Parts: sequence; C-alpha cells; structure tokens
Amino acid sequence: MKKLLFTLFVLLLNSNAFMAREWHVSPDGSDQNKGSQKSPFATISKAAYLALAGDTVLIHGGVYREWVSPANSGISATRRIVYMAVPNEEVWLKGSEVVSGWKKKSKTIWSVEVPNSMFGDFNPFAINLIGDWLYSGDSQHLGEVYLNGEALMEATDNVANAEQVNTWCAKVEDDKTIIDVNFGTVNPNKELIEINVRPTCFFPKTTGMNYITVKGLKIAQAATQWSAPTSEQTGIIGPNWSKGWIIEDCEISNSKCVGICLGKTRASGQNMATLYRNHPGYMKCGFTREIESILKGYDLGWSKENVGSHLIQNNKIFNCGQAGIVGHMGAAFCVIRHNEIYQINVIDSRIVGDEVAGIKLHAAIDTKLQDNCITKCTKGIWLDWQAQGSQVSGNVFAENVQQDLFIEVSHGPTLVYNNIFLSEMGLCINAQGIAYFNNLIAKKVAVYSSTSRYTPYHEAHSTKVKGFFNNSGGDTKFYNNIFLGNSTQEGGGKNGLADYNKYPVYSDDMSKSLKGSSEYLRFQFPVWASNNVYCNQAQPFKGDTLSPVLSQIKVDIKFYKEGDKYYLEGLPDMKVLKDIKTRAINTDMLGQTFISEAIFENTDGTPFVLNTDYFGKARNQEQPFVGPFEQNNVSYIIWDCTKSNTINL
Repeated sequence: MKKLLFTLFVLLLNSNAFMAREWHVSPDGSDQNKGSQKSPFATISKAAYLALAGDTVLIHGGVYREWVSPANSGISATRRIVYMAVPNEEVWLKGSEVVSGWKKKSKTIWSVEVPNSMFGDFNPFAINLIGDWLYSGDSQHLGEVYLNGEALMEATDNVANAEQVNTWCAKVEDDKTIIDVNFGTVNPNKELIEINVRPTCFFPKTTGMNYITVKGLKIAQAATQWSAPTSEQTGIIGPNWSKGWIIEDCEISNSKCVGICLGKTRASGQNMATLYRNHPGYMKCGFTREIESILKGYDLGWSKENVGSHLIQNNKIFNCGQAGIVGHMGAAFCVIRHNEIYQINVIDSRIVGDEVAGIKLHAAIDTKLQDNCITKCTKGIWLDWQAQGSQVSGNVFAENVQQDLFIEVSHGPTLVYNNIFLSEMGLCINAQGIAYFNNLIAKKVAVYSSTSRYTPYHEAHSTKVKGFFNNSGGDTKFYNNIFLGNSTQEGGGKNGLADYNKYPVYSDDMSKSLKGSSEYLRFQFPVWASNNVYCNQAQPFKGDTLSPVLSQIKVDIKFYKEGDKYYLEGLPDMKVLKDIKTRAINTDMLGQTFISEAIFENTDGTPFVLNTDYFGKARNQEQPFVGPFEQNNVSYIIWDCTKSNTINL
C-alpha cells in the first residue's frame, strides 16, 4: 500500500496538471502576499524565487526596478517557467532608480547627492568600462543619467565647466555620489530623471537555468559591462550559459553595453588579454586567449545538450552602447528571427571596440539569423569565428555605418541567401566556406584575409573541435545575386566582386598551385561565381563569364519607414531580369567546404533546398528568379513591425 501511494505521488509530482501554477505580480501587491491574482506579489523576484517548471508568472502593468535572477530552472521545452506581461498591460523592468532633489549650481548646471546605500556593493559611477578589444573605456563609467527616458552623455571633463547640454559627470565619495548635469533650460525637478543602479535586469546569477520564457516586457536602463568573447558576457537580459530560453515580444533599450546576451561564463576566461598582457601583441594577437576560452568552454560542458538552442524573436532592440545581441559559444544552435534592431553603438560614439554590431556572435554553430531588420548600427551582423552551419537569410540591412554583414575568420559552411543589403558596405568577407545566393547587394563588397590567425573548425553540427586552420580566404560561392553597383564613395571594397579577382577560378588547375605543405598554408582557395547580375558600376568576378553586366541599368533605391512598416522602392524592372538564366540552389550543387570538409546542409543535417524567396513565396526549382524576390514588383513593404511571425521550438 505504501509503495502504491508513493508511486501515485511521483506520478502526480511529474504531471503538468499537478505542477502548473500561476503567480501574479503587481506594483500594488506585497511580497508578503500569496502571489494569487487577488493577492499578488510586489516584485518579480519573489515570484522568481518560487516558480518551478511548468509555472507561469503573470506580471501586471507598472514599473519594476529590480534584478530578476530566476532561482529555478525549467525541465524541458514543454515544461518551462514562463515570465510574461499580462496581455495589453505595459510592464517595465528597469535597472535604474529615480533621483530627485536637484539643486541648481549655475545657469544650466544642476547637482544631486545620492547616498551610496542606493547602489549596495555595485556603484556603476565608480566602475570603468573594461575588457578585451575595447579601445576607449579608460575614462568612461558604467553609470548613466536619463532625462525622460533618454540617456545623456558622460562629460570628458567637469560638466560644470562644459558648454555641452545634456552631459554629466560624477564624483564618488565614501558615503555618497555627487552627480552634476548640464540640463540646459530644463528643470530636472519637473522631469523624470533616472540613473543606472544595477548591472542587469533579467539574468540568472548561476548557470544552468534552462527552459525559461520571457515575453512581452519592456526592459531598460542597466549598467552592463563590455562583453568580449574572452570575458564573462552579460546583457540587460540573458540566460547565462543555459539552454532553451525564449525571449520574445520584448522591447529592450538603453543598456550601457549589451541588450540580449547569449554568451560565455567567467569560468572559461576573464579578459586575460587586457589584464595580463603577457602574450606578445596582447591585443592584436589576443585571439590565442579566445582559443583558450573555447577549449575551456568545451571542458565546462559546451555542447548542444547543455548550452544554447535559444529562440530570440519579435523583439525591438535599440540604443545599446555595444551590441543589440551578443554571444560567444552560448549562441550556438539558436534561432534569432524577426527582431527590429537599430541605433546600436551610435548614440555614444566614444565606445569604440571590436565587439560592436546589431548582432555580434562568436561560434554561432548551426544558428539561424532570419527575417531581422537591422538599421543605423555601426555594423549590422558580425559573425566572428566558427560560423559553421550558420544561416543568414531573409534579413534587411540599411544605413549601417561600416557594413551590413561581416563574416570573419571562419571556415564554413555558412549559407547567406534572400537578404537585402542596402548600406555603403553590404558584405565584408574575411572568411572562407561561404555560399551567397539570391541576395540584393546595393553597393560594395570588401574581401580580406588573415593568414596569421588560426581558428577552429568543428565536427559537423557539433561543438567538438576538429582542427585549426588559417584564413587565407576564397572557397566562396556566389549565385543568383543582384549587384546594383550604387556606391560612388572612395575607400575599401568594390561594387560587385572585383575584390575577389586575386583569387583563382575553380576551373584552374589547382594541383599546379600547390607546391608543398608550406604553400598550402598560404594558398588562396578558388571562388565560384555564376548566374549573377551586375548593374551600373558593379564589376564581376573574373571567372563569372556567364553573368550579364548591365552597366546601363542604374537603380535609385529608396528605403524608408512610415509608421510600423519599412518600404523599399525603385528596384530594377524585373521584366528586364526575368529571362536571365539562374541556378537552382541545393546541397548537391553547393558541395562541401575545403577546410572543415562539411557540406552545405540544414542545421538538422537534412539536405538544403532554396524553395522560398524573401517573402516565403515558393521558388521555381528549375529557373528561380535572380535576387531575393520571386515576383515582378518594383516596390515592396519589406518589413512590418506589427507582424509577430512567431514560431515555437
């Protein structure tokens, strides 16, 4: 009888019906309450302490100023812990606090004294930006001052002596922090003034907090530190070396450095290049520290079974100082889709480093980046190291300062298709093993190599390192792309593929080019190119003899946003392009990469077939249309912020 009762108890304990509970949180509640709808908690943190697998935390409208660190993990994709805003209620989670009692010091300068007890053991006004591959943080602090939700800029000297409006400086003493701000004509005592207090907003303090969903929150104003691939990476929200998170329908803004973090832990290395400086050329050659981090990460359980596999979708991410989404190793096996990302690393131009982009990922193995709209960032997407099995598809890029898509020191295979690249530099390529097809590239393509940098490649669909090789470039394929050739600016890169003319054509006799192993290490791998279209000033690759060069076609692209929709007008008359011969793209014709010896296939190992266009319309498998669109319009609504476009894992 006792054995039967125990068996029944175990069955009930593991049933969804037994475990599933709802916890309610409201600013009008109390943490002494029961957490029910009629008796809600006051903080999300109280619910996060109690919520178990299968539970849902319903957060009612209001502003919550706290660092939420979930105490418990979900068990599986079907038994998650869900944190969500109550539908149609606006929920803010902030890492800041309101400050009042400002006193006027001069015509435009106001001052306030904040007790250090407000910060606890973390005072962002006393902590500098620091990290590997950061070149500008010596005089910048993690603190921030916000005027009606807008971040002001830290002054380079005493703000009382500065003429620039909307700048601040802080002096930290033993028991208080004095903040001076040049508000111009604004009276801060009549406005909402907030300051950074917390290092993050929704981030577990321990690793392994798996299968958590965060939905519908507005998350803002945190003092996040610079996140290098060789350091502990943190964001305003992130899973902290866990598996299976979903972050969706959120608005994420005003993070000092990073919005969403999918990155590595401190245990696999912490800014060794910057702190120890004991390797020759410690910053430029600091990639050796990154190799160490990768190997340590693998020893710490970096695998598909333990880390990654997150879904990041339908979020709006803006006004972050370093990156909208960042990650090293922890971003493997993820899906990042239908996110609107803008104004990243452009608000404070003094934050300068190598880890900046709308999306900046290292080791994004088998990660899909789909249907995102990335505009007005320093860089759009930067896939750095080990973009093996990654797919970049259906994204629109525009008005990014340096480049739209940068793939660096990776050996592939990487698939890039159905994208719209509209910035001055559409593609920056310092990698090999990439296939670009059915894209629209409005302006330049730049090609580089890094023969002195040896980076890992992996067993297919695995985090297990198979070997290391340098990055001499080539082993790149271009099919069915439209190059508009619209750039008139001087500088690096070319309209079209002329930057690749120093590389051999695949039909060349490669055996005569290889004269021993030492030559092989410097060998420039061949390039494939055919069935592209080169308009205006776009120049073809020397081996692309089958593609038309339509220098008479000059296209004036217009890209703009009205309301919640982005528009693209002035495309080439598709009637001119309709009869251009193209190629059906699939795994069989793409083959495999030279170095990783992996085939171009789907992330689950099934054969790849390009069967849809940018809009999801079926493609003709015998003669697909050139470029991203399988139709004849000359103008499109190419991105809609109101379209949720949700998938489930």
